[in-house]
Amino acid sequence: MQISGEKMLAVIEAQDYYQEALTVADGQAIELDQLFQKVDEHLMDAQLMSISLAVNGGVSEGGTTLTLESNVINLPLRYQNQLKKLVYVEEDYDVNLYMYIENMDVSQSHFKIAKVSSVTAYHDDLAGGQVKISQWFDEQLAHIVEVQKQLATEEAAEREDQNKKA
Repeated sequence: MQISGEKMLAVIEAQDYYQEALTVADGQAIELDQLFQKVDEHLMDAQLMSISLAVNGGVSEGGTTLTLESNVINLPLRYQNQLKKLVYVEEDYDVNLYMYIENMDVSQSHFKIAKVSSVTAYHDDLAGGQVKISQWFDEQLAHIVEVQKQLATEEAAEREDQNKKA
């Protein structure tokens, strides 16, 4: 699937793409099936899409946001100014599927993004693409848990040192 630079810039400017936000309550298992279903419904539409899954309120509330998004560059569609600088009117672009995760502990920037594949390749091998996405999200979530455990251990040791001094 391809999109012209001219159309891409128009989509970015008007924010004319499919957007949906799903939620997972605190303590609930993260089921990616709902996310995959929405992506599969809208991925081959003639427009771009962004479907997110907010876990524990999403990154804005201290939780995690998992997102699958079609785009021509590995930046979220909401980064309008940066995309406008990188997309050229006279070029045609392949549309790719990207996965990203946002959490305070995932990285210093609180954000990680990776390319799944082109939209066409994903559509041709849904199962393979879904496995890749699931594994990547699992790795990122495991990293977040590890960082949170490490921070908790460091905070506990710091409190213990302060109690000894008091």
